[in-house]
Amino acid sequence: MNHFCLLFINYIECSLFRNIKMEFRKAEEGDLALILELFEANVLANTDYTEEQKEIWASSVNNLEMWKGKIKDNFFLLAFENDKLMGFSSLGPMDYVDMMFVQKDEFGKGIASKLLLNIEEEAKQYDLSQLYADVSVSARGFFEKSGYHVVKTNRNIRKGIHLKNFRMKKVL
Repeated sequence: MNHFCLLFINYIECSLFRNIKMEFRKAEEGDLALILELFEANVLANTDYTEEQKEIWASSVNNLEMWKGKIKDNFFLLAFENDKLMGFSSLGPMDYVDMMFVQKDEFGKGIASKLLLNIEEEAKQYDLSQLYADVSVSARGFFEKSGYHVVKTNRNIRKGIHLKNFRMKKVL
């Protein structure tokens, strides 16, 4: 596997798997439209949830203040290839991986792995010894392969609709 990574203050350039040239940088409020577009497309394309569940989940794009807060308050990392947003992830308060989304047609190309690696490295800089994440049914396998294990099954109710996900944990 070819793996090359240069880390700068707000810029990371990596080549991983099939020589994909990726750029990573922290999100800014001006990135919000791209982030919401990727998020909504990803959620609506998910095959592990019903149409009703996906609509409820995707409706969070309407809460712009929540998203702006995540960008401002979290370590919110974007991955680009040729100026196209390929994915994003964020480290929320304390030890919580708050977000992990990759373009629906780009799964299996190492994008999520590189995002998560950078999130975990950021956590280590703050001397965090473990991370938690609430992950979808679809993301569970990826997180397990990345060293996380299920702590419990969450049964979230949004607008009267049940959305199952998993609380997962990794010791760093």
